[in-house]
Amino acid sequence: MDSGAGDRCCPEAALLIVEPARMGSLRPSPGPGGQRLLLPPLLLVLLLLLAPSTGHATRVVYKVPEEQPPNTLIGSLAADYGFPDVGHLYKLEVGAPYLRVDGKTGDIFTTETSIDREGLRECQNQLPGEPCILEFEVSITDLVQNGSPRLLEGQIEVQDINDNTPNFASPVITLAIPENTNIGSLFPIPLASDRDAGPNGVASYELQAGPEAQELFGLQVAEDQEEKQPQLIVMGNLDRERWDSYDLTIKVQDGGSPPRASSALLRVTVLDTNDNAPKFERPSYEAELSENSPIGHSVIQLPHRRVTFSATSQAQELQDPSQHSYYDSGLEESETPSSKSSSGPRLGPLALPEDHYERTTPDGSIGEMEHPENEPAGRSRP
Repeated sequence: MDSGAGDRCCPEAALLIVEPARMGSLRPSPGPGGQRLLLPPLLLVLLLLLAPSTGHATRVVYKVPEEQPPNTLIGSLAADYGFPDVGHLYKLEVGAPYLRVDGKTGDIFTTETSIDREGLRECQNQLPGEPCILEFEVSITDLVQNGSPRLLEGQIEVQDINDNTPNFASPVITLAIPENTNIGSLFPIPLASDRDAGPNGVASYELQAGPEAQELFGLQVAEDQEEKQPQLIVMGNLDRERWDSYDLTIKVQDGGSPPRASSALLRVTVLDTNDNAPKFERPSYEAELSENSPIGHSVIQLPHRRVTFSATSQAQELQDPSQHSYYDSGLEESETPSSKSSSGPRLGPLALPEDHYERTTPDGSIGEMEHPENEPAGRSRP
């Protein structure tokens, strides 16, 4: 057997083989999971003679963890099948570039091309629990008898190791939740994915929140057909005017030993609802007005909100000047409609002193004039 300095034996490789008894003694199993059935040499020779020599396939199965280093010994066909170490030629027919075979001993080794379970074409789109199988074929020629080659078909069950970390599709996950959402409502979080399978796949999710959010949000994980679906649960009342967004951390971990984990930023954006009526910052405002000011002249400009007052007609103003409607754009003085997402205008009644009334001005400011029934008064009353 060729046993170069770089050759390694894969300790977890296992197979079921038949071999002759040597020197009348039992030999131990070749490794974990390996079994040897010892037969008398004459009986074994009889079985070999009865078997067709051309086109007949003898099947052998090895189990090997993925990602083994180059020149790792998977199995020895000559030793495992009881053929002599000399006088036979072994040739790999199917299995390159992942495998190589020693022509004299039949030893099967890994190559520089690593056997990556997740990268094998044969193992793509597998159902959960299905084994990953790498097929190989080796022809064995008896050089002494110069007979026809004997074909040996084999399978390597590539066992998964925890060599991949579960990840979310994006480092930042955004969820939009209205501020009037009922307590107990659930919002699905995008799943994390793991190229590893079985126990090395996604095992758990964890939510990490700061003090401002830990009483408002929680995590619930629903399991369906071996899939874990994380869901954000609302546990408190949201108020956009108090806090318009929350930054949480969602963590995912696999079931490997040791486990692998990663995390993503979970940003919760609180959507505005029309739950607040507009109001003035002060109960009254004062402004100077010349008696000869033209209609539409700007008298006062509110410093923070643009509010427009209007009445349906002058007759209505004269009949009931204390009741006027207003329009609140929902925008700060320095804002434009494109710079802020607003839930829309708010309308409502406005009570004013009876001797004053307001008109809508073209520039959107407040136009305040004295009531015609009152004589000139250059100053508005509080």
